[in-house]
Amino acid sequence: MAFIIAAVVHCAWADEARSTDAPPQVELRKLALVIGNAAYRNARPLENSANDATDVCAALRQLNFEVICKLNLATKREFKDAIFEFTGRTNDQTLALFYFAGHGLQIDGLNYLVPTDAALRTKSDIEDESVQINYLMSELESRHAALNIFLFDACRDNPFVSPIRGYAPRLGMASQLYTPSNTILAMSTGPGQLSLDGIGRNGTFTKNLLKHINTPRITVEDMLKSVSGGTSEEARRYGRQQLPQITTSYTDRYCMAGCVETPLVTGDPQVASKTQELKALQEMIVQTKAKQAELDEQKTALLKKQTEIDQIKLGVERTQQQRSAEAKAIDADIDQARSKALELEAIKTTLLKKQEELNQMRDALNAQQASIEMKNKEIQTRKIEAPPDPKSKRPIIIIPSF
Repeated sequence: MAFIIAAVVHCAWADEARSTDAPPQVELRKLALVIGNAAYRNARPLENSANDATDVCAALRQLNFEVICKLNLATKREFKDAIFEFTGRTNDQTLALFYFAGHGLQIDGLNYLVPTDAALRTKSDIEDESVQINYLMSELESRHAALNIFLFDACRDNPFVSPIRGYAPRLGMASQLYTPSNTILAMSTGPGQLSLDGIGRNGTFTKNLLKHINTPRITVEDMLKSVSGGTSEEARRYGRQQLPQITTSYTDRYCMAGCVETPLVTGDPQVASKTQELKALQEMIVQTKAKQAELDEQKTALLKKQTEIDQIKLGVERTQQQRSAEAKAIDADIDQARSKALELEAIKTTLLKKQEELNQMRDALNAQQASIEMKNKEIQTRKIEAPPDPKSKRPIIIIPSF
């Protein structure tokens, strides 16, 4: 089993640490405030920020940090309350680490972190409802921490659904000029660039941070250089540019997972051999973890793609079913129309037959009417020609027999 020093100490140079005459190293109290904002109400929500913060909290606890872990801080007041708790527990024997994943922006060269419920309608709303990073810096400056580490994984996308009146958005965060003394600061991307949200569980910067943060015997600066290199390389694979910014005013040497190996008895070949085996195992474990993280990410990406394919298939099936139902309805309408057409044709035939009968009856009536008119004419003619009856003054009416 690999032997890893669990307690991280405030290291001097390695040669001094191995010297028996060197004074004992002062162990720092390690404190971290980790914030992940994802569920934005008035800006575009982020997919991985909460995952990033949760995973960073777990990684720091494995490195014996006391962690204040906050997800989806809704207001500026909640943000400041978390900072107040964090800085209130910080002193000159503290390693103070601050991590933020979420939306960030810059205005007039100043950087701001955005709470999830911030309603940014005008330029002045940014100051009123967001937290200026300089506020955090000022609070920590007064606590005189032995080492301050700031990790900002922000500027993943233009957060604004609607334009902010009086403010022209700029990609990336401004260079953070104001920091406390003894500070190491890393921003996930440079000015004018976006920080990729990643295709798996974590954003590109945080995924590389988690890969390297527990590597033993490398300084924080070297660890962050590895994070920066991995982030840039992964961004290039996606055809994007993401160059993290790393600045430091810390002049000592500090390793997140320990700078010094446990002193061993020299001169014992078996101990030396076992030490080499343990070193090889440690390196193998680190590499295996990195490969496993990559495999997990690829698996997550494949599962995500499979889910998308399944959704597409389901949509196609639903469309086909809908079209089939529509076709059946159309066929039913056609059959009904044909039936109605047949009924109308039968009615038309009946009406034509009735019309023919009516025409025959009309011809018969016309013939009878003509016969009656002829008879009436004959009667009128006979009346005129008949002599009067001498015995009666009345005219004699001769009624013809039919």
